[in-house]
Amino acid sequence: MAVASKDSSGAGSRLSVRAVEVTDLEDAGLSDVTSGAATVYSLDLDNSAVGAGTYFRMYNSGAPTFGTTDADVMIQVAANVRQVWIIAQGLSFGTGVSLMASSADGPAGGTPGAAFNCSFIVA
Repeated sequence: MAVASKDSSGAGSRLSVRAVEVTDLEDAGLSDVTSGAATVYSLDLDNSAVGAGTYFRMYNSGAPTFGTTDADVMIQVAANVRQVWIIAQGLSFGTGVSLMASSADGPAGGTPGAAFNCSFIVA
């Protein structure tokens, strides 16, 4: 797994927007990828290189217990599909944004294909 974050607010900019990209997201999960509270405005869920469905999960927590904590958001992404979601009003995470992807829909899930990638825009 790898996480890349790019701050789009330049000197003198009135915008404070970050793009976060995660490659090879797995069921081990990633805690607090936004380093605190954030509002998510778009999701790009790329399961196009995986031959099985994947369940993408988001947690409003800086340190959830992956495998036992229920996700605040769970989206099923079909095999060999890429989904892009625009959330006009934003989805607020007051504590932090943590992520997990798995091959099953229960809290514990299962290991998805290693090529599941996601990116999102936060403010």
